[in-house]
Amino acid sequence: MRGAIKALNVCLKGVKKNPVLLMVSGGSSLELLDGIEMRNVGKNITITALDERVSSDPAVNNFSQLVETEFYKEAERKGIDYIDTRLHRNISLRKFARKFERGLRAWRRKHPRGKIMCTQGIGEDGHTAGILPYPENPKKFQRLFEKQNQWVVGYRATKRKSEYVKRVTVTLPFLRKEVDCGVAYATGPRKRKAVRRVLAKRGSLAKTPARVLREMENVTLFVGQA
Repeated sequence: MRGAIKALNVCLKGVKKNPVLLMVSGGSSLELLDGIEMRNVGKNITITALDERVSSDPAVNNFSQLVETEFYKEAERKGIDYIDTRLHRNISLRKFARKFERGLRAWRRKHPRGKIMCTQGIGEDGHTAGILPYPENPKKFQRLFEKQNQWVVGYRATKRKSEYVKRVTVTLPFLRKEVDCGVAYATGPRKRKAVRRVLAKRGSLAKTPARVLREMENVTLFVGQA
């Protein structure tokens, strides 16, 4: 984890006071935030989630968990901005996704030269962000996650794929084209097979969406032992 934290600090330090959109994954990747050097965080930073479990339950929603971290609380005291992905009212997945995308594009219009950074996890099934695998239906996978002019998609997964069926996530084109610096982190023996598939010379995104790491501009993968 130390290497991943160091890489994240290098990303933040490198932009100095330029505008930054920091997109944070949930799960074990939240642990990376504890090591961020707060001298690199100020009013130039906007924070949001990389993907969202669409739920009003704060124990499920990624942004709700993010705001409870000590990092976020201190960052808020330093004047950071944020794009809120909590569910404040009942809206459709499509409207929720559009709202999130509007927030991202508004940030980009305001900061055309700003930098986008993200933390990414890798699931045991090979997913990253909220992009779940569909090896049984590659056409559906492409339809959901590969639209070139779409930054965010909302969809309903099956319970066999995830206990969190309502998902909103950035798309593969967004990860490839918009992220300037990324840190991916995977820990635990149950993720070893997924990591091997990511690193393999051959493989499909529909089976292992985390293989998109190989196609991103500047991302580093760290694998923990815990």
